[in-house]
Amino acid sequence: DRKMLRECVLSLLLAQAYAFSSTPLSTTQTAEIMPFGVGDEHVHHPNGTVSVTVSDAELTLHAMLENLPANESGGIHIHYGFACDNETTVKGDAPAGANKGHYYVPSDPAVLDASEDPWGASFFSDGQANAVWHTPAGSTVADLTVVLSASDLNVNPMTALDRVVIVHAPGGAKIGCGVLA
Repeated sequence: DRKMLRECVLSLLLAQAYAFSSTPLSTTQTAEIMPFGVGDEHVHHPNGTVSVTVSDAELTLHAMLENLPANESGGIHIHYGFACDNETTVKGDAPAGANKGHYYVPSDPAVLDASEDPWGASFFSDGQANAVWHTPAGSTVADLTVVLSASDLNVNPMTALDRVVIVHAPGGAKIGCGVLA
């Protein structure tokens, strides 16, 4: 009986270890940023790579961007869309209350409250947006990392997979887009 109990316990432990090892704790996807939009403000056509690592607890976005205007800043964040074809596909299935189509779930999906947008400046007590690229004087390259928790996004970060990443010009226009895959 003792031997059988030991074998049962060992089998159970092995089954749990296998189940745990086959379940990813986090997943990473990348997006190649390509120019988006047209017009004079798109003199700089950004390119680069964005990687997004998600788990049930948080989302980490790391971007390495090139060909941005020197000594400037602009936004970068995930939008609800699944394609970079046009404004409609970038906005995707965003609820009406999601500020500018940014990826998060507002407390009331029908009511726009920009202060709930974790990608924007009003969300943080210091008034500084966390999802901002900066280029120093004489450089057109930006390297940044943004970390948002599940509670910041008000949704499981795993649901951000396969969506679009948008790069904004200093004036706010969309100038770059890539699809996470």
